[in-house]
Amino acid sequence: MLARSVLVVIGAYLLGSVSFAYLIGRLRGVDIRKVGTRNVGGSNVWHTVGHLEGVVAAIADIGKGAVAVWAAKALGCGEWTVALTGVAVVAGHNWPVFLGFQGGRGIGASLGAMLVMTPKAMGVALIPFAVGEFTKTLALGVAIGMAILPIAAWAFGEPLPTIVACLILLAFMIIRRLTGIGVWEEIRRAEDKRRLIVNRLLYDNPQGRGYVPPRR
Repeated sequence: MLARSVLVVIGAYLLGSVSFAYLIGRLRGVDIRKVGTRNVGGSNVWHTVGHLEGVVAAIADIGKGAVAVWAAKALGCGEWTVALTGVAVVAGHNWPVFLGFQGGRGIGASLGAMLVMTPKAMGVALIPFAVGEFTKTLALGVAIGMAILPIAAWAFGEPLPTIVACLILLAFMIIRRLTGIGVWEEIRRAEDKRRLIVNRLLYDNPQGRGYVPPRR
């Protein structure tokens, strides 16, 4: 039983480490780690490679998160193993072994994992996602949604492992927004470090609302 749980969690991490955004960019002759925001995710693919490619990358990221958690449940794993599987697939996306442990923000993988693990809570979290997309402040909507997620999971009576997983994924988002490629150097050089950190946490960019990411 323990061996199966360990294998499931490791498998989830390895699945998460498969960066569809990076692979799609490479198929188009672009290393997305060197263009745009340099983030290895669907959003950067959208802005620097193409809209269709960005959508495909985002769907693939959501899919791998969902598949990992679904597989853990289908194999009859316990609540803690299922929760750890969701965390592991996102950790793989954020810190992929195949890309030198420098990946994306993990939002797509988190969305997929939580849609399977706690669909009601994720449904609530998707409301600020949608509002952010409509008001062109998607990063802020995502931040609010991820913050709401563990509260919604608790309100819907989800088990402790699921709530803990939601909290860890929120922490992952915060860490990645502050440790993306070039971000730490950006913070080190900034005159107003506090403002830059707030912009990074809320808007995932250095300038705040209205920022347009650089293209190729």
